[in-house]
Amino acid sequence: MKLLEVAKVVDGKLRGIDAKIVHFRTDSRECKNGDLFFALKGKNFDGHEFVSDVYKCGAYAVVSREIYGNHHIVVKDVKSSLLELSRWKVRNAFKIAVTGSSGKTTTKEILAFLLAKHGTVCKTIGNMNTYVGVSLSILNGIDDPDFCVIEIGAQFPGDIAETAMIFEPDLSIITSIGSSHSAFIDVMKEKASISKWTKEVVIYDGNEGIKLLIGRKGKVFTRHIDWVKHVGLETQIAIEDKELNLKGIWGKGQIKDLEMALSVMDEMNLSWSIDDLRGFLLPKGRMNFENINGYTIVNDTYNASPESLYNTVEVASKIGQTVWVLAPMEEISMDDLKNKLMDIFNKFPPKAVFTIKNGFYPFGYPYTLKRFLDIIEPGDIIIVKGSRVYEMERILQEIRRTLSV
Repeated sequence: MKLLEVAKVVDGKLRGIDAKIVHFRTDSRECKNGDLFFALKGKNFDGHEFVSDVYKCGAYAVVSREIYGNHHIVVKDVKSSLLELSRWKVRNAFKIAVTGSSGKTTTKEILAFLLAKHGTVCKTIGNMNTYVGVSLSILNGIDDPDFCVIEIGAQFPGDIAETAMIFEPDLSIITSIGSSHSAFIDVMKEKASISKWTKEVVIYDGNEGIKLLIGRKGKVFTRHIDWVKHVGLETQIAIEDKELNLKGIWGKGQIKDLEMALSVMDEMNLSWSIDDLRGFLLPKGRMNFENINGYTIVNDTYNASPESLYNTVEVASKIGQTVWVLAPMEEISMDDLKNKLMDIFNKFPPKAVFTIKNGFYPFGYPYTLKRFLDIIEPGDIIIVKGSRVYEMERILQEIRRTLSV
């Protein structure tokens, strides 16, 4: 894509000569030669203040006021232009939006994996599920895709509707309703808001509250999997008398995500078989099991909620004795949270619990590596989990290094 083409799509004015764009950016620190920087504004920042830094890198800019410097595009509103450009790029694609309290990324990845058997796929990268993340994933993705799978998250009221309104998905999925972000939003209403902007069907899990909010567009997902069992660190499933070993340990949550993706394939009248899942890997940080010198570590560091903790410890406790290393759960309503956590603790009693921040959990001891090593023994299942803000990957790496010696 070139600057002049962008200017035409967003109804902007190009100042300077036309040039080819290498990557699209919203963070000036990431800009390199040939990139196009969108100077977004927020409550506590204004991207226009960093345009001079962008020019030093040889990049270009989309701005909302006349400036001096390298080639740039002047528009009425930078945010609207970013959204419009990304919407335009996937205008011919069949668009599927995925939202929900948990399971969004796994469902998106499974669906994109299956759709790739039928055509080219553009998908949001990792957990980039804000309007910025969605837009950048699309703009830096392939041109003219057949399918576009968009993960949409929410931190504040109206986030989902705002993004869905721009992209108008042909079909949507609401994976689940849980505690994530409940400190800031009415989770059920926020997730259900995607239905207004969905053209055809919203696949969901039968939640009665969601059913009332989305009405006739709603369709409960179909169950395809006959049985599930764990063999070593793989998950064996059967569909219509055919069996397949999936890589990794899949809990009920991940199996539900798979059922959601298969239901979308059915709804789109696209063929699939159990063999199409061969080679699929669960996303990083989502219940990734690994063996190290007789210990089993569960990397579940992506995020945390009572529902996802339950899913993880339910599976792990069937394999062996568990030790939990937990950081607090952020952005979750505290209403009845302690009782929910105690219910999980009592139903799947661990050998020990270590916490990264004192006071959040109604159980456990403050984590230190020495105290942790004094407790664990070969055969233990070590679960490392917590909200991303606590950078649990560092704790995970510390444990890995120590047990690898």
